[in-house]
Amino acid sequence: MKLKEPAFQPFPLAAITPRGWLARQLRIQADGLSGHLDEFWPDIHDSAWIGGQAEGWERMPYWLDGVIPLAWLIGDEALKNRINAYLDYIIKHQHEDGWLGPRIADRNEAADLWSQALALKMLVVYHDASGDNRVPACVAKSLRMLDRHIDAQPLNRWGQFRWFEFLISIWWLYERCGESWLLDLATKLQAQGFSWQTFFRHWPL
Repeated sequence: MKLKEPAFQPFPLAAITPRGWLARQLRIQADGLSGHLDEFWPDIHDSAWIGGQAEGWERMPYWLDGVIPLAWLIGDEALKNRINAYLDYIIKHQHEDGWLGPRIADRNEAADLWSQALALKMLVVYHDASGDNRVPACVAKSLRMLDRHIDAQPLNRWGQFRWFEFLISIWWLYERCGESWLLDLATKLQAQGFSWQTFFRHWPL
């Protein structure tokens, strides 16, 4: 089965080099908070995603998702080197079952899958930027885990409301391997996820 062709295809990350005003704005970002958050904010600098003791849910993958394209667009080698080190740790420390990063769970609840959606999107961006050939296998292993996980424990909390963000990595991998289980996983996520279309059709306010 082939997915319907999108109306537009995004350019590869490095296909366009920013110039002029945009290049200056990106440089300001890299020289400011965006490019140095990992040097002073404990939730990034000491994140559990890279072996630390600080926040281990969403902040590190959120930051990486933005700083990866920033570093590659402006060709900041020092920033790229720091990012490469973080991604190397995350990829090498993927759990045997495919889970990415730390498992953060409340005392009476399973770990929220929301962090996995963020991490998978970030890995896709990183592959686009760096070409790291470990990423497709890492993404596939994580999505296999997701497939098994939601059979035993259906989506809940943030994962249920933002299930569609898993589709970014699912379609990305499907375009590379064409394996039908990925389409089944997407269907399963939609069935378990919150229906925003229904919600807005019956908007209560």
